[in-house]
Parts: sequence; structure tokens; C-alpha cells
Amino acid sequence: MIAVAVGVDIGGTGTKLGLISREGKIIAKSKFDTRQYSSETDYLVALRANVETLLAQPATPVEMVGIGIGAPKANYFTGRVEGAVNLLWSESVDIQEYLFQYFGVSVLITNDANLAAVGEKTYGSAKNMKNFLVVTIGTGLGCGIYIDGKLFHGISDVAGELGHTCVKSGGRRCQCGRYGCLEAYVSGKGIVRTAMELLSKFEHQSVLRSLPSSELTATMISEAAIKGDPVGKLVMDYTGDMLGYKLAEAIALFNPEAIFLSGGVANTGDLLLTPTIKSINQYLYPTYPDAVNVNLSLLKDDEMAVLGGGAIVWEHMERNMTIIN
Repeated sequence: MIAVAVGVDIGGTGTKLGLISREGKIIAKSKFDTRQYSSETDYLVALRANVETLLAQPATPVEMVGIGIGAPKANYFTGRVEGAVNLLWSESVDIQEYLFQYFGVSVLITNDANLAAVGEKTYGSAKNMKNFLVVTIGTGLGCGIYIDGKLFHGISDVAGELGHTCVKSGGRRCQCGRYGCLEAYVSGKGIVRTAMELLSKFEHQSVLRSLPSSELTATMISEAAIKGDPVGKLVMDYTGDMLGYKLAEAIALFNPEAIFLSGGVANTGDLLLTPTIKSINQYLYPTYPDAVNVNLSLLKDDEMAVLGGGAIVWEHMERNMTIIN
């Protein structure tokens, strides 16, 4: 029998799950549509069922030792998810208690960006780093922070809400209710809004004009940019400029060794990375002493946070000197 931790990445669009060995091998993985369940109760039942199905997937029997979960607005200290604007839940959801009562194993939860940072630290390019940031860009935008080799939670596990810092005073209305948040510009939804604005302002020939606005997605826009579409490239340049502006502030605050970009939007590679670095260099104060090291995460987008979920379980067990044969 193989001992495994279950890593769960709850996103606004989809939920990813994986069985993670102590060495960081993904033995099995699956996913399901988060948006299919508007009720938090229905979602919890679906999550439980998907964990059970995943545990039965490997040919060799497995023993689950714990569950590590990342979700928007998840609180490491309370085990709850509350106020996540990219989820459809109306109430505070105690995922930790629900799964603990059902499975009887340790359940750890934090926000999804934190989990991505743990994955980068344990299994990615930040293994030998003590001070770094991981910025996750998907449905929303989050930031996991490592300081002196430890994940920084803040007093109530809401440190790193970079997406809800203001990038443009009086700018776009964000789903959180405020105006000008970075997430309203640098996220899947933000990119679509930028594309619509640019298509209305400029007359450039673009394949994006042939797509109904209701069907336009960030993936379509990034794919068009990769193929050289002028509006698609303008969108990515603008997105990178906005992201770099805020990362220059984050660098000034945290003095990190490196920043890693991850998530679906980061899959555009240099189309996002190049204007982001250019923007950082433009906005970072001139006497900053160190070179800015900004990279794309080498971990797979659909595995990074899941690996982080497994890692926090194994770390928890080692801290508590739990021995698994």
C-alpha cells in the first residue's frame, strides 16, 4: 500500500485533485467543474465524491494520510472559505471540518496562491530560495509570499492579496466592489475587458473581431497574440505593463530573490513576461540595489497548486513526527 496526500486546487473555473507521494510524484489526478455547483453544500458533496473516486483510481491500493487544499479566500487558521468573489458560494464554508469529519485525516487549507508558492518551494525552481513571490494569474490574481524560508500568512491568512491593491485610481470596477484593482486588469476576465476596449478604440485588423463578445476568452486572446494578431499583442503589452507596475511596488516592499509567474494567463510566456519586466524596470525606483529576477514557473499549471497541497500535508506530518510506513 502506498501512502499519499491528496492535493486539491479549488479555482473559480475548475477544481483539480492529485494523489501526491512523499517524494512529490503525482500518482493520479483528476478535475471537475467548480462552476457546476452554485450551492456550497452541493460543491462539498461533489468534492468528497471526487476524492473518493481519485483514491480508487491507482492499480496499487493507497492510504490517504491527509488533504491539502488551496482556494480563493481560504483561511489557514479557521479552515474556512469566506468572501471569495470568484466562487459562487453565498455562505462561509468550513471545508476543513467537513472533510475531516468524513475522512478522519488531517485537512489543511490556505489560499490557492499560497499553495502554488509551497509547490514552487518544495518541487520547483525555488527549492534553494528563502525569499520569493509566486504570482498566480487565472480567473483572479493572487500572490504567495516566502520570507526567510517560511510561507507568510499574515495575522489572518490574507497576506498577498496583490490582486486587490489599486493599480488605477477610479479605474474598472472589480468583482470585490472596489475600483481600479489589479485583478480587474491582470486576470482572465481583465484581459477580456482590455480586448473589448481596444477593439472599440482601434481599427486594427484582428481575428478577435470575428468572435462574439460573449464568447471571447483570455485563452483566445493569448492564442491570437502568439500568432501575431496586433490587438492580441496590444492586450498582452497592456496587461504586462499593469502587472509590472504593481510588481515594482512588491519588489520594493519585500526585496525578493525572485518572482515566479504561474497560471493560465502566464502560459503566454514571453508575450507577458517581456512587457512585465520592461514595466518593472520602468517603475522600480532607480537606486534599487539588486537585479530583478522574474521567471515563468516551470511547474505545470494544472499541477503546481496540487503539488503544494501534497507538500503542506507532508510538512505537517513531519513537524508532528508522524511516521508512515
